[in-house]
Formats: sequence, C-alpha cells, structure tokens
Amino acid sequence: MSARTVYTMLEETAARHADKPALQQPIGGGKYRTYTWAEVRDRVQWTAVGLSTIGVETGHMVALQSETRAEFYFADLGVMAAGAVAAALYTSLPYAEQAQAVRFCDARVAMVENPKAMHGLQTALRAIPEGEPDLQWILLTGAAEGAITLDQLIEKGQHQLAADPHAFERIRARFDDQALAVLYMTSGATGEPKMGLVTHAALVINIDMTPAVLPLTPDDCTVAFLPSAHIAQRVVAELMPARTGSCVWFSEGLSKLPHELRTARPTFF
Repeated sequence: MSARTVYTMLEETAARHADKPALQQPIGGGKYRTYTWAEVRDRVQWTAVGLSTIGVETGHMVALQSETRAEFYFADLGVMAAGAVAAALYTSLPYAEQAQAVRFCDARVAMVENPKAMHGLQTALRAIPEGEPDLQWILLTGAAEGAITLDQLIEKGQHQLAADPHAFERIRARFDDQALAVLYMTSGATGEPKMGLVTHAALVINIDMTPAVLPLTPDDCTVAFLPSAHIAQRVVAELMPARTGSCVWFSEGLSKLPHELRTARPTFF
C-alpha cells in the first residue's frame, strides 16, 4: 500500500516537471494566466501553512464553494496538504441546500469563489433553524468585509514559513496516508444527496493506476469544465494531472467550450 499523500504526489510531479505548464486560468480577452507545477506546489504549500495560522488542524472540515478554476485547485489541494478534509459544494444547487451541507459537515472554514457566493451562503445559513455557524470566510476571488482573500491567506503562509522554515514539515508529520482527504457530496440527481469520506491512500492508489489506463505525459492536456464537487472532475481533471504532469485548461462556461477546445487542443477529455 502506498504511504504517499496527495501532496506527496504533487511534490513528486513538481520535482520532475517544475517548469512545465500545469494550469491555464482564463483572465479575459482570450488570454490565460499560466501556472507551472513548481508554482502550484508552492501555492498549495503556502495555502496549507496559511490555513494552519488561522486554526485549521488535522481532520477539520473546510467547505469549498467555487466553480472549477485554478484558485479552487490551490484551495482544495491546500486543505488536503494541511491534513484537513476538503468538502466541495455543488454550486448548481440552491444556496439553501449548500448551507445545509455546510452545517451537516460541521465546517470550520468556508472558502468561496466570490463575495456574491459568500453573501448567498451567509443568508441561507441564517435562515436554517440552527442559525449561522461561526465560520471563517476566505474568498478565492474579490474582496468583502468579514473575509480574508486567498492571496492574504497565502501571504500568511509565506510569512509563517519565512519565520519558521520547518512549519510545513511539522504539519505534514501530523498525519499519514490513512487520514481523511475529501468529503465527497453527490448532486442528488437520483435521490437525496449522499456524502462519502475518502482517505489520501484511496485517492493516491487510484491515481497511481493512471499510467496503466492512460499513458499521459506533461505534453498532454485537458479542459476542465465539470463542477469540482463532482468525483470525475476531482479525480480525472485535478488529481490525475497532478500525478502525470499534464496541463489543465479551465473553461469559462459551456457556451465558450467549443472555442476553448480549439485553443487548448486537449489530448484527453
């Protein structure tokens, strides 16, 4: 059985393919911000340490509410690298149902895409009988009162590592591959939504089968368009590239997907 965590897998890929393009995030006007695998590794590490500075510990639940984008990957992988459990919400569901999921999983922190999503979730949380929980809010994009931004969280991680270079190694030492990594939630398309807990080992062992099924390399690429709460998106278009070094292009929406396919020219989809 593998003793590697999800972060170990990312670390190995970044060591082999540091300067290869990892993520292509649309920034408007048909342009993209390119992140290399070394940049992804660093941002994930800074995010993990930043989360520890605001009190996130091994086993804590962190809710993620965002469309599929580079910042979601940094947040998701950062939560796992911190030893916490990433619980991604289906953004297609009404805020009331998302709020119930946040309450049910007992999240300590909510990392949401933008101020609009934060305000929608806050309103829905206040409306349920239990009331709004004591959440720490982190915005992946934009800024709003009562929340810190992902960039600010990353800066906290950078400052902590500058003061204590071994901070991340101590975080890693607190858990192993048997620790929980993800709380998957189903969309509820065939009934009431379900939830399932998955360990680092379960994820890594599955991803390690990739070369036997899809012999992908850093020269391959895909376009990510499914919601990141979806298990296929999470495994195939987020974690699998982190193992193979393949590049992920993010879609701005189904209406733009035909043009994006011509731009990215994905080799697997």
